Amino acid sequence: MVVKKLKVIDDKELKKLKTESKSCIVINDLIYDVSSFYEHPGGYDLFKEYEGLDATDAFNSIGHSENAKNLMNSFLIGIKKNSKEYKKKEKTKIIENKIEYINYSDEEIKKEEKEPKESKPKESKHKENKPTLIKKEDKTNYPAVAGIIILFGVAYYFLFLK
Repeated sequence: MVVKKLKVIDDKELKKLKTESKSCIVINDLIYDVSSFYEHPGGYDLFKEYEGLDATDAFNSIGHSENAKNLMNSFLIGIKKNSKEYKKKEKTKIIENKIEYINYSDEEIKKEEKEPKESKPKESKHKENKPTLIKKEDKTNYPAVAGIIILFGVAYYFLFLK
């Protein structure tokens, strides 16, 4: 069993991280730094929308593979102060140099992912209510689109350039 020492992060510190150009989201009361994950499909706009906020519902509404969930552990940086998870582990907190930490095992993290936290749905800040974070599947037929572009290019060449 691998135990991680998670920093306890309150709302004030979450805002401070934002000013340090770090993009953090909250999923199941755990805080993830997704700054380096902006290249993910649909990442930048949607991660920006939930920056510093609880993205649990958005994350759980989309099907993620086990590999994706395991990858999340590498982005885990802390636990939200005064959250349900924090209160469960509060008695085990450690204070070093005025910074509060809580030990959290990989098994507890996986258990949290399997038992989604219930909360009220959050409306999107975007004009249209599109699915949050990542779509389950992209229905664009890329080979057909590429073929049409090539066809137009060939037609343009023969009609106007030759």
